[in-house]
Amino acid sequence: MVVSHQSTPDTGAGTEAGAGSPGAPKVPTRLVVPPVVAKTYSAIRLTWKDSGSGKEGAVDVPLGGSARVPDSEIEVRSDVFLPAFTMAADEITSQGVEPNNPAARITVVEKGSEIFSGWIFTNFPDVHPFQHPRFSLRLAGGVRRTSA
Repeated sequence: MVVSHQSTPDTGAGTEAGAGSPGAPKVPTRLVVPPVVAKTYSAIRLTWKDSGSGKEGAVDVPLGGSARVPDSEIEVRSDVFLPAFTMAADEITSQGVEPNNPAARITVVEKGSEIFSGWIFTNFPDVHPFQHPRFSLRLAGGVRRTSA
């Protein structure tokens, strides 16, 4: 089982206080990628649109790797894809391999500077959207591994 959610070592607590007052609900900090999900998906597919030129397309970003948006200085890195994203009190995980609620954790870098880092969702594109003056990015879904 792959477990990671933050770059700092896990304190074992599993949750951290929310952004509100001391009584705010806890936010899970533990990420669990079920082995079957890790074995099923090799990449994510993002759709992109250039508002300046009107061009649009799709780009596959390998999990653990990166890809560049065509005709730009934008590089997208992806480390996690959860086809059936779910968040419980103590963890973020996937309830299987079917794309019921696809989500990906990405980092977007432009000219060497990080401009976005977080989760994006296929079914809820306006939750934590990537915002840029020229480019839009949306999660189309996961890319399944091909059989050898």
